[in-house]
Amino acid sequence: MLNRMKANLTELDTSFEVGGNYFELIEFSLHRNLPGGRVIKGSYGVNVVKVREVVHMPRINPLSSSVPGIAGIFELRGIPIPAVNLCSVLGDYNSPITPDQQIIVTEFSQKRAGFIVHSTQRIRRVTWDKVLPPSADSNSSITGMMLIEDSEFLFILDLEKIIASLESKAHGHHAMASHGMQHGFDPDAQVPPMNMNRNAPGVLLIDDSNLILTNVSRALYHEGYRVILAKNGREGLQKLEQSQAPGSATGPVHAIITDVEMPQMDGITFIAKARQNRDYDSIPIFLHTSLGDTGSRDLGINAGANGYLVKNDVLTIIETLKRHFLLSKITA
Repeated sequence: MLNRMKANLTELDTSFEVGGNYFELIEFSLHRNLPGGRVIKGSYGVNVVKVREVVHMPRINPLSSSVPGIAGIFELRGIPIPAVNLCSVLGDYNSPITPDQQIIVTEFSQKRAGFIVHSTQRIRRVTWDKVLPPSADSNSSITGMMLIEDSEFLFILDLEKIIASLESKAHGHHAMASHGMQHGFDPDAQVPPMNMNRNAPGVLLIDDSNLILTNVSRALYHEGYRVILAKNGREGLQKLEQSQAPGSATGPVHAIITDVEMPQMDGITFIAKARQNRDYDSIPIFLHTSLGDTGSRDLGINAGANGYLVKNDVLTIIETLKRHFLLSKITA
């Protein structure tokens, strides 16, 4: 089903290039059951690179000690996968599961999950400058929104944040193995104070997720790095330019770690624009992406990235930076 959607999209437009500030989004609908008996049909989306396939509703086996939001476990070609009831996770008063619904099977951050939706609609090609930032609510599962047909809003969900929240509730239950915690991911961590030692190596960390910014910057801070934070590629370019100016408040940047999906400007476009400036040629840029996101990794390398880092794997991030700074004769 997903392959047919992609084939139709390819026939429509093949003009996008590396650094085009766009992404492909699979659109789906949810029938939200709100208090008072109201039912509202809403449009939602997730980046195609995180989606392995879309399947019709399989048999879901309930768990003896279920976490709220996890409907149970289903089997896909011999692999057990947790089924997440998206309506329940989003706070619906009642969220029944029916045989005519579908499951979007995703893989990112070294884990698989199936998200129950009412139906999948299409794949859209979207430019990031059309995506509005999420609400100011740090607990929101929405990473962005955009205006589509008939003055309707489509909401882009932060599935990684949803998984992290479910993992924190699971406390190690087999349904959602806490791979994120093994890699240093701590939902309760706080953004550390900035290391103002200008002699410490500076790392520019770009991500629209507060959870990622908090946990990765916290780990780098404790390793002695000076971390500069940015919420999207556009802000990242501004912070990079400011950091290289004489007497800058933040100090110079010696390495950059950037996410791919971000409102206003994505990571691929950021890399392409940064590489257009010769002043930044010597600064290594690492794409911070999920394990299965080979498409984005290839685009990043073509745009000028020096490599990629698996998202949330803070141990590998630290080791990679140590190797780089050792070769550069810069010590943390």
